[in-house]
Amino acid sequence: MIQVIERAFNILEHLRNHQVLSLGALAKRSGVNKSTLCNILRTMAGLGYVENDGRGNYRISEKFKQLAQPLPEEELLRSQCMHFCKKLAEETCESGVIATLRHQTLSVLAQSQYPRSLMISMTVYENLSLYHSVSGRIILAFLKPSELDEIIDSRGYPGAEWDGIETHAGLEDACRKLRKTQLSVMVNRADGIKAFAMPVFDAKRRICGSAGLTVPLFRLDEKKEAEILGILRECVTKLSFTNLNLNLTNKTWRLF
Repeated sequence: MIQVIERAFNILEHLRNHQVLSLGALAKRSGVNKSTLCNILRTMAGLGYVENDGRGNYRISEKFKQLAQPLPEEELLRSQCMHFCKKLAEETCESGVIATLRHQTLSVLAQSQYPRSLMISMTVYENLSLYHSVSGRIILAFLKPSELDEIIDSRGYPGAEWDGIETHAGLEDACRKLRKTQLSVMVNRADGIKAFAMPVFDAKRRICGSAGLTVPLFRLDEKKEAEILGILRECVTKLSFTNLNLNLTNKTWRLF
């Protein structure tokens, strides 16, 4: 048995049982000396699995709680998203997608395609780019500044993926425009498609995902686009309301 792993899980069990413990109390209960315990806690905190409350007390983090979250809740979330995604596809007669942000990567929770002879391939939703997709951009626009900074530190600025943005001011300006309209739009004339995405919020008006559509340009005119946007707006409103009713918190939707 690897002793340090045994000690780490022993620490987590004590924190689970007592919720918050000081370094001294944790050392006494775990039987690990303070110096070793401090090193283990520092590593676990660095990984995001425990937190120091600033007063020398430790507790299990939300990240770890989500890691231990039972699968049925995730299945419930995906089931509800699929319900709305299918409804979106049926009412627009196009392809719909609902996505969220997990570990700084876009995760597709549901996608649906209306059955007709000529449709957008569903492969368009595979490996969605965080910077070069309407879904990624609209979610980024509503992140907290600290959350956006984490992504910039990890990925750098969008550059060619988003209008050549290479500065914090440029990215914030682009995000500000999306927050104002609550709509992200991209046109790909080479592929003959136009994509739209709107934000989905939780009960506290925090961003937790996006709902979007991809439509062939030849089927779009001013009237059709307005109709599609109206249906999409109604979808994200109802989806946010369902998120509240199911008590699916912001942390359920996205995990950093």
